[in-house]
Amino acid sequence: MSRDWFVERREVTEVTHHRSGLRVQAPVCERGHAARREVPGGHEQVWTEVAGGPLPPGALPADVLAPARELLEPEPEPAPPDSGVAVEVVRRLVDTARAAGAAHLDVLLREVDQRTLLATPSRLAADRRHYALLEVKVYGGPPGGTAELWRCAAYPDGAGMLAALPQLESLVGGLVRQLQECTPLVPCPSGPLPVVFPPGSASACFFHEVCGHPLEGDAVARGGSYLAHRLGQRVAAPFVSISDDPTDGCGALAYAWDDEGHAAQPVRLIHEGRVGTPLLDSRSAKVLGLAPNGHGRRVGFKHPPLARMAHTRVEPHEGHLEGLLADVPHGLLVRHLTPRHMNLLSGDFSFYMIEAQEIRDGRLGRLVSPGILSGNGLEALADIDAVGADLQNLFATRGCRKLDHGPLPVSFGQPSLRFRRLHLRPWR
Repeated sequence: MSRDWFVERREVTEVTHHRSGLRVQAPVCERGHAARREVPGGHEQVWTEVAGGPLPPGALPADVLAPARELLEPEPEPAPPDSGVAVEVVRRLVDTARAAGAAHLDVLLREVDQRTLLATPSRLAADRRHYALLEVKVYGGPPGGTAELWRCAAYPDGAGMLAALPQLESLVGGLVRQLQECTPLVPCPSGPLPVVFPPGSASACFFHEVCGHPLEGDAVARGGSYLAHRLGQRVAAPFVSISDDPTDGCGALAYAWDDEGHAAQPVRLIHEGRVGTPLLDSRSAKVLGLAPNGHGRRVGFKHPPLARMAHTRVEPHEGHLEGLLADVPHGLLVRHLTPRHMNLLSGDFSFYMIEAQEIRDGRLGRLVSPGILSGNGLEALADIDAVGADLQNLFATRGCRKLDHGPLPVSFGQPSLRFRRLHLRPWR
């Protein structure tokens, strides 16, 4: 019986800043391997963590052992980590926020170096994914109240982040000024209103939830989503196209091979308004009678692969944010959403609206208090009446969770985009 082997070494370093001050966490290194084989009704996986010593004899097949040792063999006791670059980035951003008048700045800076090896009866594929991510949250507002703005970014490594430090300082300073100019908050409106998503904003998680998860191969194979029975059907205007492309990945998260050794490739979830192709791992591809398309992803060696998203992107069309705003007499610009509820079968959704700003006569106004944005996937997709050409990317620092599988790094791409109406109400 054929068996697949997955070998992984993951090293993580992290620096944070909170109200209690700067914290440099000790580096973490996880090493291990997993064996997976087909059994009646599915797959069986057994994993082993390599905690301190060398690989025991016979732990891996002879043809896998030599390359696996390069990943798993213990290394000499490392010198204390050089966190100077990370600390420099964090301290300068905190100083920038203080100088601009912010009440506080939270910072998360994490660098991940993941090396993997996949061995199957037909292929041997090695990959390395190295990225640094940054999350900042600026606090400010009038006495007796607090407002916050959140942004994130990803880079190929810490050196790339350091090179971008002047732009990051400008970003933090701009966030502080926005808080000062756009507060105090006004109450979140209630009822259906036009909604605009700006390019590269955290509102892009809308399409991750409403289009991506319903078109993951396992959901489609069991008929478990509202899009599973609509493959090929029109659900949006012809200028609406949405893809998931692991080869893009914000310039930091792209991968050439998925965690089953299949070549990564862009997949059209919505193509010119019609429901397109599911995201497939080997198992869901087999059930659907299709070929895998590079979306079999693992959280790590302790988890088997599942059909997962990577970089979910709304394809650009025409126009820009200012043009989309100009036609809105009263609505909201929504920059930051977090998932609240997604019913895959019905398509009903709701999101916490963390950051939004009034639109009055085509111009931006005050920030609004937290709210809830809700609707139905089919109705929302049909209500997209404009998509800009100003595409920007964004990294999701908290990652994506599915079933009992922990967070995977994912990213989004989105130009400015407008809905005729979505339903809004205050959160608190």
